[in-house]
Amino acid sequence: MCLEKCKRCVGKNTNLRWRGLLLKFDLERKEFISLSETQMKNEKILERYDLQEAISNSWNLFRNEIGLPTAYLIGTEINPHPSTMNSIDILAYDPDDSSIVVIELKRDRNKLQLLQALSYAAMVAKWDSSNLINAIQKKHNPEPEELIDIINNSDLAADVKIIMISEYFDPEVILTAEWLNSIYSVDLTAFAITFYNYKDDRYTIFEQRYPLKEIDDVYESRISKRKERKSGPEITWDDVIKKLEYDYAAEAIELCNKIAHGEPGRRRFGSVRTNYDGFKWISINFRSKYINVYTAVEDEYGREKLTSIFGDDLNINSWRDGVSFLVESKDQYDILKNWLRLE
Repeated sequence: MCLEKCKRCVGKNTNLRWRGLLLKFDLERKEFISLSETQMKNEKILERYDLQEAISNSWNLFRNEIGLPTAYLIGTEINPHPSTMNSIDILAYDPDDSSIVVIELKRDRNKLQLLQALSYAAMVAKWDSSNLINAIQKKHNPEPEELIDIINNSDLAADVKIIMISEYFDPEVILTAEWLNSIYSVDLTAFAITFYNYKDDRYTIFEQRYPLKEIDDVYESRISKRKERKSGPEITWDDVIKKLEYDYAAEAIELCNKIAHGEPGRRRFGSVRTNYDGFKWISINFRSKYINVYTAVEDEYGREKLTSIFGDDLNINSWRDGVSFLVESKDQYDILKNWLRLE
């Protein structure tokens, strides 16, 4: 179970992370209750059979936690090269910059985690689109047509993202990650996972340990690399419209095109609105069965604002830089169109 910030929770009892302590807030008794920190080995949680499976089963929630809200899950236990018997814990694809994402999990701490992740990244960096498509696992993507289409319409990035998840990281690992990033621009992120017990329930939080949130250079370098990268095969918005299952897709794309040409290969318009109605930016992504809208905004304000505009039935999710929501009906689309003044 992924524990969200206290401001996102609804109900009598709320949980919060404060100064390194996880406290349960009992609203009825008006008191805080300390949750006991535990370890995976004490709870008999295995990285492969428990943590890995939980992540794959909760992918949409997990990808927001690691700051890759549009990433697709390729599969688990992926063999990166015939020369090795080892396998990548989790493999993903980020359509935002057409990059492969290697995710390595470790229980407790392991100094070899970084070396292992780097070796896997080096192997999959030599993959082409057909290798990535062949690695897609049907159990995680029962209808992979949209994912395959996006991969085929974009050249795979030469850079591979590496995400390490562990209970602890030795200082040597973080220092090496920083050196690799600053000198060689290796895209590395480290998240510490912590488990807590309360009665029969287990709670989990992910905390980013590298890069530190205030280090913006890493994210700026990602943006610059994305701009330099050449586009994939020629594809038009007319090609995209044929693959969308809602009848208002053509109108929505036409209206967005009046603001910016967007990226049909990735099925998105990056910044339909900037500094608008309290939102830093608003991005519209066209998926086969719905429109996915991403926003950069303070979480609480964004949720309250969107609920006041769309109503309580709106499917809202949190991600690293704000909130996202799904437009799943013609009525919701009409509200979106009026709110963003798409004319």
